[in-house]
Amino acid sequence: VGRGSEENRLRSGAPPLVEFLGEVSDDRLIALYQGCQAVIFPSEDEDFGIVPVEAMAAGKPVIAHNSGGVKETMIDGKTGILVDELSADAFADAIKKFQGMSFDPAVCQRQAKKFSKDVFQRKIMELVVRKDL
Repeated sequence: VGRGSEENRLRSGAPPLVEFLGEVSDDRLIALYQGCQAVIFPSEDEDFGIVPVEAMAAGKPVIAHNSGGVKETMIDGKTGILVDELSADAFADAIKKFQGMSFDPAVCQRQAKKFSKDVFQRKIMELVVRKDL
């Protein structure tokens, strides 16, 4: 789902079972999250990483590279699996590990709520008020 600078390279090397959806509507994206078992997020050093937070908001665990903002937004073993090595083999091992685990959708959703717009606004206001004193 989505577009990016690596899209052409990824398409050219993808096996036939991989489907590239490009841009999708918000409703379609929500349906995709709700219909999946987990979201795989092999991005390296993503500043924040909205995709894992969106997946957790839908109650789904994430298998992600242990770098960038994901280290702050995910809880390894609770909201998904953090993978230390950015390689196909490491992610394949994580997927195998995932298949023997269970994740509570409510835990994923609670974690995602920590990064909601309301929480962000409240924390900013708390900082502003504290600075005024």
